[in-house]
Amino acid sequence: MTQVVVIGNIALDETLAVEAFPPPGASIPGSALSEGVGGKGTNQAIALARALAGVAPVRLIATIGQDLRGARLRAGIAEEVLEAALIPRDLPSDFSVILRDRNRENTIVTTQDCARSITAEEAVAALAAYGAGDALVLQGNLLAETSLAALTEAGRRGIWRILNPSPAAGCTPAMLAACDLLVVNEGEAEEFGGAAHLSAGKALVRTLGPKGAEVWQDGAPRLTAKGREVTALDPTGAGDCFLAALVAAMIRRGSRQPEASDLDLASWAAGICVSRLGTQSAFPSVAEFGAAFAAA
Repeated sequence: MTQVVVIGNIALDETLAVEAFPPPGASIPGSALSEGVGGKGTNQAIALARALAGVAPVRLIATIGQDLRGARLRAGIAEEVLEAALIPRDLPSDFSVILRDRNRENTIVTTQDCARSITAEEAVAALAAYGAGDALVLQGNLLAETSLAALTEAGRRGIWRILNPSPAAGCTPAMLAACDLLVVNEGEAEEFGGAAHLSAGKALVRTLGPKGAEVWQDGAPRLTAKGREVTALDPTGAGDCFLAALVAAMIRRGSRQPEASDLDLASWAAGICVSRLGTQSAFPSVAEFGAAFAAA
């Protein structure tokens, strides 16, 4: 049975509604919308666990503070179908402040000090129970040297390596070269040299927002899938939900090459996410994922 391990961050999301994003020096009113579990690593792990429930176990490895935010985070994932290995740190738990304007666009500020305390040695040790046929999912919230050490060890073990290079500042060319599947949005693709460059020697999935997504392989486009038409309420977490559904669909098919059916399922999941408020509360449930895969 395939096992999936996500090494990433966990953060408390605090979302505020504002009329418009503030200019420098401005003080503006806002309304509290929600507070809940977030962080790209945790978002992807939870969505993966729901999408793979009964098919493959998913484990999240993250660091967490021993504070009030940390307690809220532990409680927030207690009911998920996810194995969470949360490493305590004498640091404040990471958190995100999300501003959503009247056009339903988001600006997100996330702390990373706790996530970046994961050492290369800890990341490598976390892979001891995994091998050929398993999957590793990484983002850009760890120190680059930690991520590269995990990718290198995973390659040595024959583990399938999936990288979502976001935040881009936490990723290096060496990391991009050391993965098997890259999942990027349009901005990330351009920042790292374009889809043709990034897909040399690997598969690249580039998301196009409501327009859908495309697969590039060995420097050339291979296929495109249209997006789903939905009424967008909140884009938070949609990219993470897309990645999780994509990877889950590929694992369920037993393939490391993305196909149109995988993109369709991922677009469906992301469409569900943006049509609801919140982050994990907006992701498809275990039952919804199960029904979608059964119908595919």
